[in-house]
Amino acid sequence: MSDKNEIDTLLVHFLQGQLNREEREKVKAWITGEEDHERYFQEFCRVHVHLQWMVRENAIKGDLPMFRQRLARRRRIGRYASVAAGIVLLLGVGLGLRQVVPAWMPDDGYAESVVHPGKAQAMLYLSSGVMVPIDSSGKKLTEFDGTAIEVHENGSMSYKASSREGDGVKEGMNHLVVPRKGEFRLTLADGTKVWLNSESELSYPCKFTGKERVVHLKGEAYFEVAPNKACPFIVKANEADIKVYGTQFNVNTRREGIVETVLVEGTVGMKGRGKEQVLKPNQKAEYHVGDGEIRVETVDVLPYIAWRDGNFVFENESLASIMDKLSLWYDLKVFYKREDAKKVRLSGIMERYRDVNELLRFFEKSSDLKFSVRETTVFVE
Repeated sequence: MSDKNEIDTLLVHFLQGQLNREEREKVKAWITGEEDHERYFQEFCRVHVHLQWMVRENAIKGDLPMFRQRLARRRRIGRYASVAAGIVLLLGVGLGLRQVVPAWMPDDGYAESVVHPGKAQAMLYLSSGVMVPIDSSGKKLTEFDGTAIEVHENGSMSYKASSREGDGVKEGMNHLVVPRKGEFRLTLADGTKVWLNSESELSYPCKFTGKERVVHLKGEAYFEVAPNKACPFIVKANEADIKVYGTQFNVNTRREGIVETVLVEGTVGMKGRGKEQVLKPNQKAEYHVGDGEIRVETVDVLPYIAWRDGNFVFENESLASIMDKLSLWYDLKVFYKREDAKKVRLSGIMERYRDVNELLRFFEKSSDLKFSVRETTVFVE
């Protein structure tokens, strides 16, 4: 293969699983033949992933010049724009915009077990201490202060505060715990919407009565805060406070000693040990518990928030980080036969409610890694 157009076309077909065995071997030989080829293919995969996402979200509507501008803003290699139309066509026809990672037939030697994804589920602890299991089954609950709690059949829950005043009782607290292989959505009494990811916990009042709206988070959550300039909303996570008035942002405390905030819209201030850092949209702040420092950088928010909309998006991310996220949703154990496999950087996109094997097959095609799945254990070599 020497012609650039031929190479690009074959790579597209390779990633779409549309080549026969002989053609696949030809592409693999080209990729591994030279170091420059391997680098080219890795970059090609990253652009391919973003194309998939933009088509899925109607960000590309047959406008190739606009797509070239997007690539330029993302500092991508210009030569990929020449195959953009072909990739879009393949995605639109071959995938129907539904299946983000194609369900290829496994190559020889690929071993897999069906791994079922997570679902909407949580445990709600009422102010009385009573624990109520909740899922996508509809039910209605009432707190001691008259606050109505409704669990909806779409896997969400909403609060409606009582209009009673002067009860002389303290603010009642609820505690929502989402286990591994779970997720849940709730609307707080002030109208703030919260998406809780797997293995996360949120403590919050049944209704907000003070000068601040304070919640406590452990794990990961996406917030869409109801505006109220007179009563700021504060997320307490480890030692950090994230203060907002009305905005959308993601908070993650999973990495030991680090509280991470990614701002999508509006303005937030991250504060720890007296220091405060104000964020702008598309910025990520990390509060480091060890030294109390807050480090800020500009990021592509998509990989950080895609889970809220039911997707996994990984862009040039280490396999160790990817498998940590997959493990929470699919309740997997991961065994690495090669320690250096953890550092391999990969890109991929998949709906959260699909079989994880589809993503693993994609990773095999875009790297030298091999995966096998036995029940709920993934072996990587």
